[in-house]
Amino acid sequence: MTKLKKCAQCNSYTLKNKCSKCKKEPKDAHYKFIKIRNAPNSK
Repeated sequence: MTKLKKCAQCNSYTLKNKCSKCKKEPKDAHYKFIKIRNAPNSK
């Protein structure tokens, strides 16, 4: 499954491994939920 990526340089979105506008490498556009150790449980 291909994930949507966002170029940090020109803020464009792509599915490819290189930005079509500026040819830089984009980063994941999806938010990552990180687990926090020793976090209190939500009620």
